[in-house]
Amino acid sequence: MRYAFISLFVSAIILGSSFAFLNAQEQPQTQEQTGQTEQAEGEQEFALMDKSLEIWTFIDDYRVITGKTLHLTVQLIWKLGITVNIEGIDKIDFHPFRVEGVTIGERQIFDNEHDYMVITYTLSLPSDMNEGIYSVPSFSLSYTNEVDKTEGKTASAPVAIKKVPILVEGKVDRDVVTIGDRINYTLTIRHEKRVKLLWETIDKLNFSPFEVLKMDIEKQTEGTIEKILINYTLSLYEMGGKKKTPEIPGPTILYYVESKSKPNETKADNSLIDTKEVKVEPVPIILNSLLKAVDVPLEGLKGPMYYSKKDIFLKGYLLMGFGAVLLLFLGVITLRSVSGKLSTVSPMTVSETPQIALGRLKNVMTSFQFTKEDPINRENIHKIDKALRTYLGTLIGIPNEMALSATTSSLLSYNIQKKLSAEASKIIQTVLKQLDTLIYGRHIRKESVDKMLQGIEEIIKQTGSEILT
Repeated sequence: MRYAFISLFVSAIILGSSFAFLNAQEQPQTQEQTGQTEQAEGEQEFALMDKSLEIWTFIDDYRVITGKTLHLTVQLIWKLGITVNIEGIDKIDFHPFRVEGVTIGERQIFDNEHDYMVITYTLSLPSDMNEGIYSVPSFSLSYTNEVDKTEGKTASAPVAIKKVPILVEGKVDRDVVTIGDRINYTLTIRHEKRVKLLWETIDKLNFSPFEVLKMDIEKQTEGTIEKILINYTLSLYEMGGKKKTPEIPGPTILYYVESKSKPNETKADNSLIDTKEVKVEPVPIILNSLLKAVDVPLEGLKGPMYYSKKDIFLKGYLLMGFGAVLLLFLGVITLRSVSGKLSTVSPMTVSETPQIALGRLKNVMTSFQFTKEDPINRENIHKIDKALRTYLGTLIGIPNEMALSATTSSLLSYNIQKKLSAEASKIIQTVLKQLDTLIYGRHIRKESVDKMLQGIEEIIKQTGSEILT
């Protein structure tokens, strides 16, 4: 009973001292909502122009090298009652680009007033084309309005493409990891044979804060193009600086183009070498441990706020004085009750046992049912993750709080006395990573959930016999 009175007193003091803080929060929240609205409005790059027929074009890459194909996506959007003449759409001339293939999609519903169709062209440039900027020419399509029997035409916009002597791309096998996990980062370099790379700079590439554990180089020839695959094995052991989300920095590749007329003279005199560079985009990496943190939006800086003496007295001193009187009154009551009672024996806490934790884990798995709603599935999978970690904590012999807060890679490191077999530890690590992917992933697939449940059943099979013995 006395704890309830003490809680009331603490609440009264907090209410009086936090009055200014609550009023100060109103203005930043309004500014934040306004900024989010402006950002959402700016993200609409394409909007319908209320035309009978509109042609939108998209390109997957605005740079091309000999031997590499481009994909030009054309989206046709027309109003209901309009008939588009798409005859010969697969034979459009995109000179100087050559059409390697065409994929024509089905007619689909865009909204209540429009239909649309998607056509994808695979384009390439002839090998004898020089470096420079080329344009994918525009084309026009005719249409007929079936309501008033009028006809018209709509043209697409041309797309500028730059032919370059070298292309560099960087990709990773995964972008969600935990501290200590390994990442396979592949640097793909395609260049013409007269392009020479400065390998002394490539050998010294720095990927801080990631550490390079291994580096392999593989060279291939694709016609007139040299293809180089540089495979890096990276790992992150600690966070450097104040940046919460680390990223693999985009390396800069230095090269020069060998002269066609006097290659030997260019090699002999370094002053004649025109060194150029191509930069790769950095790759952001997400840490599982950071996903569990609660992101609190930062507030902008504000000036000091002033209050009248009446506000200070009524909402400050008066409440704190009431709290002091209440504290004195509760102190007298507490002393009188303690003096008239015998010392109470604190209740014993019921310790968690592997048998109890195993039973709870089985009950959670039995009650789980996969639905079409990702939030419901994610909440149920979170319960399975909590029950599994509690059960593993009882097996290893660590507190429940530590088992629930430990990362996937560090949970099994507490197995100091090797209470779990190597096979069981391997299965447990796989299942925990599957649970992290399901909880923090964008979409939850039934196949991934079934694999996770099968893995937990194997864990119970491996460790259940040890509990009964």
